[in-house]
Amino acid sequence: MSRAAGQALRMPGLQKAAVLLIALGPDLAAQVMKKGGFHEEDIERLTYAVSNMERVKVEVRDQVLDEFEELRLAKRYLLQGGIKYAREMLEKTVGPQKAQEIIKRLVSAAKILPFGLLRRTEPRHLVNVLADEHPQTLALVLAYLEAEQAAVVLAELPPEIRVEVVRRLAKMEPVSPEITQEVERVLERRLAMYSRDQEIMRAGGVSTVVGILNASSRSVEKSVLEALEAEDALLAEEIRKRMFVFEDIVKLDDVSLQRVLREVQGKDLALALKAASDDVKDKIFKNMSQRAAQMLKEELDYMGLVRLRDVEEAQQRVVRVVRKLEEAGEVIIARGGEDAILV
Repeated sequence: MSRAAGQALRMPGLQKAAVLLIALGPDLAAQVMKKGGFHEEDIERLTYAVSNMERVKVEVRDQVLDEFEELRLAKRYLLQGGIKYAREMLEKTVGPQKAQEIIKRLVSAAKILPFGLLRRTEPRHLVNVLADEHPQTLALVLAYLEAEQAAVVLAELPPEIRVEVVRRLAKMEPVSPEITQEVERVLERRLAMYSRDQEIMRAGGVSTVVGILNASSRSVEKSVLEALEAEDALLAEEIRKRMFVFEDIVKLDDVSLQRVLREVQGKDLALALKAASDDVKDKIFKNMSQRAAQMLKEELDYMGLVRLRDVEEAQQRVVRVVRKLEEAGEVIIARGGEDAILV
């Protein structure tokens, strides 16, 4: 990415809006301002931003237009089939990481998700209000909470209810807006006194379960997965596979990572790093001897093109080593609750 494009990504929203209006030209910009539902104060701020905007570089303009198109596309998908459908469609279009970024921006900017009052409520209050709800209702609510917020609620549920909620959450299908709105109305009446300012960016499916369990204590994670495995072994295994992904290696402390590296095959490590981020590579190189790190770098330089499937399989083998060592108590993965402190 060029320096100018990077600058566009870091621009405040008001400046991006000004760039967009400039790119549209005076006639279209006037129509947008007129029919866009802006308050007079917003129009003044936008006009001031446009008037003070220096010459806009082509790359900055293109980056802003691309971002606008991504958000427009995401909103269309969202209106067609909800947050889950929007995420799936965007992942196919721009990839998982970019899709998540777009969804977060859209949710933050437009405040389009249900359960707004719940998302502004402290988790301890949610626990008291939601404790007696049906597991399906609990799953629906947790689907729209931040992982950390949902983890608090999940931890306080009775073990048998907790497992049922996780199972329903992982297998959740799209819920009609009418049902969602009715549940929201009922819960909002109970939560009116607890309103707080808080944001949320996540909803439904296995990914949400993974996020919640990663934010939970190790004991909660273990009890949920063990109980879930007895009822649905395939689902439990799918969740386990995604609890720790290769890029999460950066979260390991140096001692734990050095223990992992002693168990990983050199060929697997080199192949796994072929498509890894610079942060992951730097973390691994830092925890090797200078000679070993240099040899690994040379192997990467001379490796040439490899199949993405082979890289992903190698990364999964490294992840299995991490999980095996964690289960044996030889490494620690940072988590919520009592596991958040490394010693």
